[in-house]
Amino acid sequence: MSNAGFEKRSNDMEKNQNTDVKKEEAVKDVATAPKKESSSKKRRKPVKPDGFKEFEELAKEIIEADGSSYYAWLHERHQEIILNFNVSNQKKITDVVKKGE
Repeated sequence: MSNAGFEKRSNDMEKNQNTDVKKEEAVKDVATAPKKESSSKKRRKPVKPDGFKEFEELAKEIIEADGSSYYAWLHERHQEIILNFNVSNQKKITDVVKKGE
C-alpha cells in the first residue's frame, strides 16, 4: 500500500472517530436536557361534543329571530356563571370563618 493510500485510510478513520464522538455528545446532551412536561400536564385543547356546531347555529338563529343578539345573550350566561360561582365560594368562605371563631 502506498503512503497516499495509508494517509487516506487514516483520515477516514479519524473522521469516523470524530463522528462517533459527536454522536456520543449528542446522546449525552439529550440525556441531560431538561425534561418537557408530560403530555398529561399540558393544557389540552377542549373538544367540542358531537353536534355542537349545529346546536350553536340553531340557538343563534332562535335568539336572533327573537330580535336579540346571540353574543349579548351568551355574554349574560357567562356573567351568570361567574356571579353564581363567586356567591357559592363566598358562602363557603363565610362558613369556614364562622367555624374558626
